[in-house]
Amino acid sequence: MGTGDGSASVLRARHLIAQHLAIAVVVCLVLAGAGGFVAYAEYSAPDTTTEQRVTASWTTDSSFAHQATVERSTRAFESGTILRNRSAYLFRVTPALAGEHRFRHEGAPGAATVATDVQLVKRSVGGTGDDRTEFWRVTDSLASAETTIAPGESARTSFRVNVSRQRNETRQIERELGGTPGRIELFVLVTTNVTTIVDGERLERSRTERLTIRPATATYAVAANTTGARDEPISTETVSVPVEQNSARIYGGGAFAALSLLAAAGLVVADRRDRLAVPPETVAAIRTERTRDRFDEWISVGRVPEPADDERVVTVDSLEDLVDVAIDSDRRVIEDGDDGRFVVLVDRVRYCYEPRASTTGSTESVSDGSNGATDSVGEDGPDSARDDDS
Repeated sequence: MGTGDGSASVLRARHLIAQHLAIAVVVCLVLAGAGGFVAYAEYSAPDTTTEQRVTASWTTDSSFAHQATVERSTRAFESGTILRNRSAYLFRVTPALAGEHRFRHEGAPGAATVATDVQLVKRSVGGTGDDRTEFWRVTDSLASAETTIAPGESARTSFRVNVSRQRNETRQIERELGGTPGRIELFVLVTTNVTTIVDGERLERSRTERLTIRPATATYAVAANTTGARDEPISTETVSVPVEQNSARIYGGGAFAALSLLAAAGLVVADRRDRLAVPPETVAAIRTERTRDRFDEWISVGRVPEPADDERVVTVDSLEDLVDVAIDSDRRVIEDGDDGRFVVLVDRVRYCYEPRASTTGSTESVSDGSNGATDSVGEDGPDSARDDDS
């Protein structure tokens, strides 16, 4: 039997199914049950489902605005010029920074009370992440305000920082302490507390934001760190939403279940009608291939000449028995590439296994190449042949 053609593969599949028919039928039935379950689950699923839908929401947002006024005329700037929302300002002409914190809300059914507290923080910090250490901290109040705003309006809180003066103060603190290993930080800290009433329930929200000021030699940089917009549902309702059935799961699962049942029934019928049976020579060839792969380390491919007149020939019924002979006699099995025979040469005795001949049902025999005499090989196998030879 060829090892690579399509008919050989079909015969192997038939032989494998015949050997494990019960398992194959059970697998088909399990697949049929799975397909039926998928189809039934989709068909019996409810037509509607419920979900929560937002009917009202409350949006809060905040931001910083800042500017600096030019205090002395230069060829680049006129005195009184206002520079707005720049990433950096010049110490010499704009030493003071004016800022404004803006908070607004939308969506709430009523007004909101906004309490804002603005502080200026100077400190020395060392380390990074969880290992940060604050060596000293000085806090000054810049502004504090409380106002009530309607939805869509903004609460504005203004403050002013003389950055040049604050830089000098941090240097003075450092001199008083004899210096610290950390870096100096200067920022405006804004805490906002918001309260509103929704459906008779009091809602409170709080946010803390900062405007960082980083002094350098001739400039100071400004960077805002805000919470940003927050959209919160404040009123929801339960609604019924239709669910569309998946037709592919229903019909596909049903078809898959039917095909699996037909496959199981077909296997049973084929077995009863001997449609799965394969010729004995095919079974022998399959077994030979499996044995060949299992004992590949003991087998070499070559050409075996015809036996000499004084050689004795032992015909063995299986390749596995021939490998046992090779192992016992410390020889290799030679696979003849011309006719597919397997041979082990032990002194003047030739042990042969022919896959095609093994399907004829003949018994093991020993033949003398010189006179054609034949001796039976009993249960002792190769050992009996050695005894006769001796």
